Amino acid sequence: MGYDLLAAVFFVVMTPVVLVAFVIFWVVNARDHEELATSWRRYARARSLDFAAPEGAWPNRTAPAITWTSGDATLCLTTVGREAKVRTRLTVRPRATLLGSLVWICDEGAAARVRMAERPAGFAQRIVDQRVQRALLGLRQRDRVTLGYRRGRVVVEWPGGELNDARLDEARRVGEAIARGVDEEFRRPALVRKPAA
Repeated sequence: MGYDLLAAVFFVVMTPVVLVAFVIFWVVNARDHEELATSWRRYARARSLDFAAPEGAWPNRTAPAITWTSGDATLCLTTVGREAKVRTRLTVRPRATLLGSLVWICDEGAAARVRMAERPAGFAQRIVDQRVQRALLGLRQRDRVTLGYRRGRVVVEWPGGELNDARLDEARRVGEAIARGVDEEFRRPALVRKPAA
């Protein structure tokens, strides 16, 4: 038996296996996306929020989205990533913006180690005050949660396509607390410095 014949037999046997595996992957992925969309549609309807249904066909299908307003801020829950790397994303767009940037990361696990990169120094306190930090730690549930602020937009992300209504409620509270905090910081009067005598 020559190597050519062995390669041909291997190709003939493996081609259907690969095709079946691809079909199974597509079916499971489509089911997961549909389950998320159905859950979020029900959630949005129960809380009178706007729901944007996913559109298109895989792999170019858009993610479902839930949007609402709180005060002057627009908030949106959606997912980013594909398959095993799906993350739930909360985007907060306050009407008021602060000058600075921030990356706040709380690692997964019980220790809840928080790392930050901020510019200018002390800017993190303007976005993540004690109230917001408590809400973020409540949302975390041993997952890695990240918060980023840049150019007036706050993005909070955590792993998975969120199906838990209570955690979606908590994410909404976090977003609304962030929006209120940014608005309060924007409206806070600047310190008036006395001229040197």
